[in-house]
Amino acid sequence: MSLLKAIDTDPSFAPRESGPLPERLISGNPTFRTWAQDVARGESIHTGVWEATPGEMRSIKGETFEFCHILSGNSPPKGASR
Repeated sequence: MSLLKAIDTDPSFAPRESGPLPERLISGNPTFRTWAQDVARGESIHTGVWEATPGEMRSIKGETFEFCHILSGNSPPKGASR
């Protein structure tokens, strides 16, 4: 059994729409769209496509590991030059 998952970068199904929690918002009015495509290992791994409009927010992961591959635009960490 392969642990690799193919991700559809242009999914045809409707996304879940959301936004940042108010206490994490720094500036702007970003909105998010999420196309969940796979869940594995007892809900500890979620795979899919995430889209965000411009804005600045705090990302707090705790014990969560996140890998992202940016398809377009940019997402510099705080303090990084653009």
